[in-house]
Amino acid sequence: MKIIETQIKRAQIIDFIREFFKQRGFLEVQTPILVKGMSTEPYIDPIKVEFFDERNKKYQGYLITSPEYSLKKLLAQGFENIFEITKAFRQNEAFGKLHNPEFTILEWYHINADYRDVMVDTEQLIYYVTTKIHNQPRFLYQGREVDVSLPWLRMSVKDAFQKWAYIDLDKKQKMTDFNDWFYDIFLNKIEPHLPQNKPIILYDYPLPQAALAKRKSKNSFYAERFEVYIAGIELCNAFSELTDWQEQLKRLKEDQEIRKKLKKEIIPIDKTFINALKSGLPPVGGNALGIDRLEMLLLDIKDIDDLLTFPTNKMFK
Repeated sequence: MKIIETQIKRAQIIDFIREFFKQRGFLEVQTPILVKGMSTEPYIDPIKVEFFDERNKKYQGYLITSPEYSLKKLLAQGFENIFEITKAFRQNEAFGKLHNPEFTILEWYHINADYRDVMVDTEQLIYYVTTKIHNQPRFLYQGREVDVSLPWLRMSVKDAFQKWAYIDLDKKQKMTDFNDWFYDIFLNKIEPHLPQNKPIILYDYPLPQAALAKRKSKNSFYAERFEVYIAGIELCNAFSELTDWQEQLKRLKEDQEIRKKLKKEIIPIDKTFINALKSGLPPVGGNALGIDRLEMLLLDIKDIDDLLTFPTNKMFK
């Protein structure tokens, strides 16, 4: 597909995403890309920025890794169902294939809802956009037909570990270096077995992989988080959002300790985010979806460099 044709199709996909949410009463908002406070997540690294005012006073901030904090601050101010399409940035990203340091992200928040409601949102969104682009709920990706007809397959992370890695996650709760162990098993034992011709929703992640998600129950090891995989590609990350400010503060401090052990920059906790939670959020489910990856799937593009007009790989290497 020629670059002009690709960009025309990308624009159509964005239009259909907006159409989907606006038909359902969601308000599109815009929040800052350059922010003072940033997520403390241990395995996501932000790009730090220095800038100056007219008196040459220096300020430090970050390019967002997602608009999540800002959108939740809006929810605390009384905004209801909202969505945003924006750029996000991450440090230490690979160049090419599925990754680019700058990428386009869709994030939405559905009030008085939880992650199961957001699962339905996600299924319907992808079904809607696919049928608009291809006039049917099926498309070819790298020679294989993918069918996004509803409903999608659903499997708990615990069941996936049991089925494909023969591991009982309940027995691993207190092990040291759980995160590193989890990702190693997930990447090597779980992802290769995920269906290629039908989307699958993996849900109920262990709490260490869900710092911003609501715990399933008071003492549960699992959180109300899910991810969607289509043709083996991770497409989104969604939660029943954690609204308890004390629990959230505790988890952010734990994240800082992990960053310290990893010898990474200790990112200060965003007090304005905690204050927003203190002021009160309604029950809410949210999702962060990689638009570039969705476009790659729908347009049968294997390498993100062939999707973007000016990939970082080409500009800086």
